Formats: sequence, structure tokens, C-alpha cells
Amino acid sequence: MDKDLKALLQSHQLKITSHRLVILDYLMTHETHPTAEKIHEDLPDISLATVYNTLEKLVESGLIIVINVNGTRRYDYYGEPHYHVINKTTGEIFNVDNFDFRPLINAAREASDLRITGFKVEVFGESKIKED
Repeated sequence: MDKDLKALLQSHQLKITSHRLVILDYLMTHETHPTAEKIHEDLPDISLATVYNTLEKLVESGLIIVINVNGTRRYDYYGEPHYHVINKTTGEIFNVDNFDFRPLINAAREASDLRITGFKVEVFGESKIKED
């Protein structure tokens, strides 16, 4: 896996560092959409400042995305096309992949004549009120 992570960083024109490898691996293996603070809590050998700086580099490169939920920045590795359903009441984020994005990407390409390099889809909802 380490070889794959190194190749992934290189393919996004990023220098390979131990912190980038560890944080990227963490995001690829944890589908919890953690905050920087949670990552630091789980990886205490990396300073919080380094976690923040590394996350920003990974976001800038397009390897990971930021999901803003109720004013909190959460992070996600976006390797496979999926969208997020966000519960605005609880802040819970669900990965959902039951939608074929090809028609959307093709429509965007045809409408703009651009090479589509990425997209971001978030659906928001609130907890249902249970009636007795």
C-alpha cells in the first residue's frame, strides 16, 4: 500500500513525506469524515499544525476534499465517485454511491466543452421528527 500511496502523491505533483503518507492513509482507511483535531487525536505523533498544513496541501492537490458541516471542516478522501448526505441536525455525514455520475459529467462536458476534472455533490437534510 505504501508504494500506491507514494504513486498517488506523485501523480498529484506532491512531494512524498512521512506525514502526507500517514494522513492520506488515515483518510483512505477511515470513512468517518474526521476533523483535523480528530486526526491529531488519533495520530498524536504528528503536531496539530502539521496536520492542518498537510490537510491543506492534500486539499489543494485535489486528493481530498473539505466538507463543511455546521461551520466545522471535515475531510474525506474522494478516490471513488460518491456523494455525501449530511444531516444538518446531527452533523452526521453519509457516503453514498448509488448514483451513476457519468450522465452528469457528460452533460457538463457537452454544455461547457471543458475537460471535467472533478465535481462535488452534497445533499443536506434534517432529522425527522418522530410523532407518537
